[in-house]
Amino acid sequence: MNNDERFIELRLPLRGLPYVALLLAVCPRYGFERAFDTYRVGAERQVDGSVQVLYHLPNADNIYEIDQVKDGRRLRWYAATLKGDPVLHRIRKFGAKLVAQQRLSIQQVLETFPERPTMTDEETDHA
Repeated sequence: MNNDERFIELRLPLRGLPYVALLLAVCPRYGFERAFDTYRVGAERQVDGSVQVLYHLPNADNIYEIDQVKDGRRLRWYAATLKGDPVLHRIRKFGAKLVAQQRLSIQQVLETFPERPTMTDEETDHA
């Protein structure tokens, strides 16, 4: 991310109608109040014919819910961005709730509840 870019680019495959929702607050009925696809900027067709949806996430302190289809299965995960940090950090749903409730800051969640590494295909084959 250079000085002209004030966003973090996220690309998701179009398959399964993905979304990126900005999490605003905790909602007792639905879990979170969400703003859907606020940062969607378009889509690109790849050389292999697949389509990727583009999101430009702002360089600010925010938390997101990301829903996509990966390997034929729906996957919902949570992420955070920090102002001045060009990395999209994966966080747990519990951490996202703590931030939405304003009980912890994003930085405190990243330090206290680090995302567990996911098993790769190689590790799954050996297990």
